[in-house]
Amino acid sequence: MANSLVVEDFSLRHTLECGQFFRWNRASEDVYEVQRKDVSFRVWQEGGRLYFTDVSAGFVKQFFSLDHDLPAITRAIDRDPWMHAAIRRYWGLRILRQDPWECTAAFVTSIASNIPRITRNIEDMTGAFGIGRQFPLPEELGSEQRLRALRLGFRAKYLVDAARLAGAGLLEDIESMSERDGRDALMVIPGVAEKVADCVLLYAYGRLGAFPVDTWIRKVMRQIYFEGRRASDERIRHFASHYFGRYAGYAQQYLYVYSREHWDEIAAKSVPKSDTAVIRDLASKVMTTRVLARAQRP
Repeated sequence: MANSLVVEDFSLRHTLECGQFFRWNRASEDVYEVQRKDVSFRVWQEGGRLYFTDVSAGFVKQFFSLDHDLPAITRAIDRDPWMHAAIRRYWGLRILRQDPWECTAAFVTSIASNIPRITRNIEDMTGAFGIGRQFPLPEELGSEQRLRALRLGFRAKYLVDAARLAGAGLLEDIESMSERDGRDALMVIPGVAEKVADCVLLYAYGRLGAFPVDTWIRKVMRQIYFEGRRASDERIRHFASHYFGRYAGYAQQYLYVYSREHWDEIAAKSVPKSDTAVIRDLASKVMTTRVLARAQRP
């Protein structure tokens, strides 16, 4: 027997299929099977109503971040024609609230990989070490040798180290940390650099200012905001933090899915001169601020 909720400003498809989460599959054209930690449920959307089985309404609201004020968030980041187009095309996309360990393991697995392979790796680890459909807890994860047998390659050692640190309480400690301290703490895990750390902060800890920079974000940010010129990941993150503000993570997710599915359209557009001037001026100010901050460090 399915329960349901009235939902506004929400798209189940955009939210699940935008690359932030890997533990879902389609049971049919409109029905998704979702696994979060030890919870399995089915969910589907019919217009403004969301139907679900085997979970409570409270769980659904929390997991899908239905408490986020999406109109206010998108107004804050809707600062140029590209972001406006991304928001319009993928309206209703929300940042999920994932389990910290499952999210950390997933994005460690994502290093130098792709979505189909990440999904397969996660399912293989679940089948080999988990109980039922639950992803293995840190203490249940297999040895490096057994993980390598699942074709995880060099990521096997990183996963073993991540499980060891998670078991020691690292992920619980991050809950009370600032975004900067949480990023530094996650980067203690071997193999975890800024991109993976920012993914975990955004998707598991709700730090909506985090701005993960991967291949697609690097590409689209350089094209739109740096006039096609090279810009370091650090510069891109710093720019995004100032330009998009406290909801930069939402901006990242909309730009990510937009760039993956409409790159030719983005590449064909020229930046209006007025927008170029504004963006260039902001980028210059961001760089000046960064240089001054470095100079003031003890």
